[in-house]
Amino acid sequence: MATWAYSCRPCAGPGEWFVAAALVDEMPAGVTVLRVQGASGWADAVVDRSHRVAVDCSLLRAAVAAEPAEDARAAPAPVDAGPELAEPADPTAAGTPGSAQVHGAAISLQGHRFVVVLTSLDVVRSPGEAQMLAADLRPHFGGVDLVLMGQSDDGTPYYHGAPALLALLADLPIDRMPWRAYTVG
Repeated sequence: MATWAYSCRPCAGPGEWFVAAALVDEMPAGVTVLRVQGASGWADAVVDRSHRVAVDCSLLRAAVAAEPAEDARAAPAPVDAGPELAEPADPTAAGTPGSAQVHGAAISLQGHRFVVVLTSLDVVRSPGEAQMLAADLRPHFGGVDLVLMGQSDDGTPYYHGAPALLALLADLPIDRMPWRAYTVG
């Protein structure tokens, strides 16, 4: 299920995290640094309140307002977004009839360019449905290879795609992938 969120960039290193927009909107307007819960504990991140993004609820992280340290005021390093794709979706726009938004991460690893697309775990576990969805989505991403990702209730990712690409993803944490919303259709 998708929900509105704000993107957060970790103050120490690359990455992108998502915090529920409703949670951030309850914080004072001047709050720009959040303490975000990650896999290895809590870390400071700069929140981008300039626009909301639609993300799957499973990507949301717990967060609280933080007092920025002197070094936390510096802008975090950009993340390699991988292949150039269509412009990210504007979740505030009405969209065109028949269009939909998907959440994906364009990745370039070891000479392979592909997109990881977030979907339900049920689709990932059904090879026939996964193949049909990938075939339907591929033209919207310029024909690059696609990997579908679903998550279990505990956040464990499961993938469907070419074995060589799945091997590349084995050691890549999902919170380090450059997630964006894309309009397809």
